[in-house]
Amino acid sequence: MNRLFFTILLIPALSSCHESLEDRSAREAKEYTEKYCPTPVVNGSRTDSVTFQKETKTYTYYCSFVGKLDNAQIVARNRGKIHRLMVKEIKDNTSIRKLKDAKYNFAYVVHSDKDPRKILYQQTIRVSDYQ
Repeated sequence: MNRLFFTILLIPALSSCHESLEDRSAREAKEYTEKYCPTPVVNGSRTDSVTFQKETKTYTYYCSFVGKLDNAQIVARNRGKIHRLMVKEIKDNTSIRKLKDAKYNFAYVVHSDKDPRKILYQQTIRVSDYQ
């Protein structure tokens, strides 16, 4: 009888030690930002920070365009192409399968490197876009 009682008490205690996928996502986004951001510039862009909003299940990547890509007219002309590339990147990325299965959204807010207050591109890629 004592073993059963102990087991019943132990199960909730152990399960409370496991973090939810949402809690883990928030923690990992914060840790990634602290450890790696800003990232080195690759192909004219860099990641400045990453956040995760539990309420909307949305990873938000705050980035900057650098050099030739730091041009509002070029970004505006290529907005559709940029969106398609972002969707393709999410569709093809097997390392985020758990996130896609959990129906996460992925948002991108891209600022100008020359004028960091200026947003050059902003888009949320929803489940319906990549499934």
